[in-house]
Amino acid sequence: MRVKNTYRLARHIVFPALLIFLIASGLKAQSDTLKKPSAGNHIFTPITYSSLPFTNSYFSTHTGVGTTSGLVSEISSLPFEGLQGEVSFVEMGFSYQQRVRERLAGYINLTISARVGTDFQSMIAQGFSAITSFDIGWHFKLLEAKKSQLSMVLELQNHKGSFVNVLGFVQDIINEHPNPSLNVTIPVLALATGLRYAYAISETIGIKSSAMLAFGETYTRGVYGLAFDAGIGIDFDFFPRFSVPIGLVLAYDITSMPDFVYVDGKESQIIQAKIAYTKASDFSLGLEFSFMKYPFLNQAKPVTALSAALAARYYF
Repeated sequence: MRVKNTYRLARHIVFPALLIFLIASGLKAQSDTLKKPSAGNHIFTPITYSSLPFTNSYFSTHTGVGTTSGLVSEISSLPFEGLQGEVSFVEMGFSYQQRVRERLAGYINLTISARVGTDFQSMIAQGFSAITSFDIGWHFKLLEAKKSQLSMVLELQNHKGSFVNVLGFVQDIINEHPNPSLNVTIPVLALATGLRYAYAISETIGIKSSAMLAFGETYTRGVYGLAFDAGIGIDFDFFPRFSVPIGLVLAYDITSMPDFVYVDGKESQIIQAKIAYTKASDFSLGLEFSFMKYPFLNQAKPVTALSAALAARYYF
């Protein structure tokens, strides 16, 4: 009971208080340093699932769509063995980070994502799911050298999952469950912390990595657990050396965070590539392509999924 009361207090009091303080701090704080994130002579390009360790102020958005490939749901408890079909998904995100002090920034992230079966078979097997995620946190610069930077983040994560499970509803009826449910909405609150690192090999090449650990509620009611995220990437900026205003980012990430993975105890692997325009001093625009191995309900093995997204970020 005490744990539930603590989470209720965090959701209804701590979140609004931190948001108000962040906005108020942002109105006062001004940044007079380089707008784009850099270490040494290398300017880094942001990519959605691989975070950077810089406390620059920015607004960013991304919108993406994707689909699975070769989805087959194994169903042994119903009078048919396998349902074939695909699942399509869409994601929209907004982020705002404001430098409050030289070594401190506050940020908020809002992400809305939905996944739905594209035909009768996949609708039965996978149903429909939608997640709204809101994160608010602090970003601390820990170490800064000529060519590298290390930072730490501390954030509160608030997720709300809505799931329409057609197959689960049918199974409940077959198993004579007293209260079969077609739709369920589950709130998830978690506290997360992590480290971010970047190193400039040259003005053309940079590398980055990040790791995060979260503890809190899961999509199984009354159950608390750990979630993690870890990633590494390499960043190319061809403009300084070759006068070509193109950047290329390659990144790998593995995550079990509830804003991305809906199945408890499972993780997703993501390989990303981004092509971006890098000439502007305060703006980044690019196309992101992702290859994912993703866990689904009623699926023994992770499913392959492909997606594309348009991402933009403005530094100020």
